[in-house]
Amino acid sequence: MGRTVPTMTQIVAQEEANFAPFRRALRKEDRAIFDRLFAAARHHTAPAAYLARAVPFDVILLAMLLEMARTVDALRTQIDELTRGRSGPPDEAHHSPQRPQSLPDPSAPASGR
Repeated sequence: MGRTVPTMTQIVAQEEANFAPFRRALRKEDRAIFDRLFAAARHHTAPAAYLARAVPFDVILLAMLLEMARTVDALRTQIDELTRGRSGPPDEAHHSPQRPQSLPDPSAPASGR
C-alpha cells in the first residue's frame, strides 16, 4: 500500500533527537541556545510544511535563521532608538520594525506560524 509521509513537526522532532548526542556534549549554556534554535524551528513548522525538500534539515535551518534575523532586527531597532537622541535620526535603510528580542522559549508550545 501507500507510505505515510511524516509531518514537519515529526521531522523536526526526529532531527532534534538525532542531535541528542551532540547536545549532551555541549556546555550547559550552549545547550540552552541549542534548545532555543530547535524551538525556533518548531515555531515555523506550518510554513515549512509547504516546502517539500529531499533534505528537510534545510528548511529547519532556514526557520532557525529566520528567528535569528528577527532578533538582529529587534536589536538594530533598539540601537537606533538609543542612539537617536545622541546623533540625530538613524539611517532609515537600517531601521526596521520592532520584533521579538529572543528565540522562542523551548518549553513553550509551537504556534505553527
